[in-house]
Amino acid sequence: MTRRFLAIRPNDNAMPLNVFPSVDRMMRDMMRVFGDFTSDVGYPADAEKALAIPRGDFYRKDGKIFAEFEIPGIDPSKVELNVYEDRLELRAEKSDEKTVEQNNVLRSERYYGTVSRSIQFPVEVDPDSAKASFKNGVLTVEVSERVQSERMKKVAIEA
Repeated sequence: MTRRFLAIRPNDNAMPLNVFPSVDRMMRDMMRVFGDFTSDVGYPADAEKALAIPRGDFYRKDGKIFAEFEIPGIDPSKVELNVYEDRLELRAEKSDEKTVEQNNVLRSERYYGTVSRSIQFPVEVDPDSAKASFKNGVLTVEVSERVQSERMKKVAIEA
């Protein structure tokens, strides 16, 4: 069975600007006609295959930083989440449990594979305070901002 990889939505602004949209559309249509040969040609059959980045919302509230990622259909046990003092790294895998003969597939529109995302925090955070929850396909990460105490050293002046 042919697998398609998790990807951003086709009309996403993350795609590079295409100065020849009609030529690009024609090439994609030609590659679709050739089916499985597209991977050998080196031209993606769909522009949506270009990136595999889970979308998210990021905000600050009450001295904490929140990150919410859309990862529908992914088992929480297949999500790896690492929180550092300066960044958050997310890696998840969506796999297909069923087996269907290639000639029995009428249409395949769902995506399978690995997605990853790294987010730089605007301030230093306390990784030990990180908490994560998963509900309705949304992973929510909460981490406290590190409180920077003012450090001072009194220096004696020698004469």
